[in-house]
Amino acid sequence: MAASTAGTNGHAVAVEVGGVRYPSARQAAQALGLSPNGVSSRCHSPAFPDYRWLGATPAKRQVHDPVTVRMGRELIEPARWPNDGGARRMPVMDTNFDPPRLVRRVGWLRCVCCGRPHFSEDVARARMCVECGGSGGWAVGVRPDGDTLT
Repeated sequence: MAASTAGTNGHAVAVEVGGVRYPSARQAAQALGLSPNGVSSRCHSPAFPDYRWLGATPAKRQVHDPVTVRMGRELIEPARWPNDGGARRMPVMDTNFDPPRLVRRVGWLRCVCCGRPHFSEDVARARMCVECGGSGGWAVGVRPDGDTLT
């Protein structure tokens, strides 16, 4: 770790030299023509009373909190509901954005090919059921193994 950062929080350390305050030991070193380690050692030495180490610049430490992370969050998808004939559409939201972004809408609709109702994962794009060759969901009355419900 560089001499111009605090040991615990990684923020720059303010330094005062001869009554002039510098936001970091590195900037004080550049202004005085010294190395950052030279400024740091002078701040901690009783032989140089006009060099003062002021500690970390006041700031809250950034802590990793999964709730506040903006990348890698799952989509908010509503649970499948009983067939309502296509009366409602529910949004699928991406919470990696602030405010959350609409990804697609899900809901019940009729297949444009066979006319059977199916739960579509995207009502705007997936308008055919899986049985007819689309990717909208299984039609009501059809099982994935090919048997028809009676």
